[in-house]
Amino acid sequence: MSTHLVKHHKITKRQMKEDPLVTAAFKATVHWERYGNRILVGIGALALLALLGFFMMQARGKAEQKASGDLFRATLAVTQGDYVSAAPMLKEIVDNEPGTDSAREAMLLLGDSYAAQGKPGEAAEWYRKYVEKAGGDKERQRVGYLGLGTALEDAGQFGAAASAYASSADRSTIDNLRGRSMLAQARSLARAGQTAKAIDVYKKIDLLPQAEASIKNAAGVRLGELQAAPTAP
Repeated sequence: MSTHLVKHHKITKRQMKEDPLVTAAFKATVHWERYGNRILVGIGALALLALLGFFMMQARGKAEQKASGDLFRATLAVTQGDYVSAAPMLKEIVDNEPGTDSAREAMLLLGDSYAAQGKPGEAAEWYRKYVEKAGGDKERQRVGYLGLGTALEDAGQFGAAASAYASSADRSTIDNLRGRSMLAQARSLARAGQTAKAIDVYKKIDLLPQAEASIKNAAGVRLGELQAAPTAP
């Protein structure tokens, strides 16, 4: 019976360098020795940022919860028609809970409250602020511009009101909403003495494919009145 002796070869430095695992471990050790302190500082900074983010989220959540409760009480006053009491409540939300969703909605309700009190100038101011806080939300922009148009029209600023109504129409995704904003736009243009532009808007309303018949009929009646009116010499 023969036996085979297994020879044990020492691994040379060159072989160690050629071995992928050994090479990777060597490089990692060198990298850690060189940059270890920076890595630890970076990890600590990330942990601190995560902790700060957690506490900020908690604080924001509490602010939103409080603002939401305050907004609910103010909204009850608005729905009951108590605009005089609602306005200072809403203003307090805007001042004390800035950046919250409730503060943004309070701006819209402030516009409604002042408009209902016959104060179109103050109403327009709050509608503008609401539009500014709407971000990229087109539905909120639509509502804000509609309120702004109403306030400006009540203030006798018919040209500016027409522009606000047009902005509301542009952001409408439903033909009925777009048609109603366009009716208000055309009405304001006519009151501003811009009859030709008003006629053009009334004609465009008739082309809305899914607008209700009542909207198209209203546009048609007003269009006929404008076209039948004598032109200035």
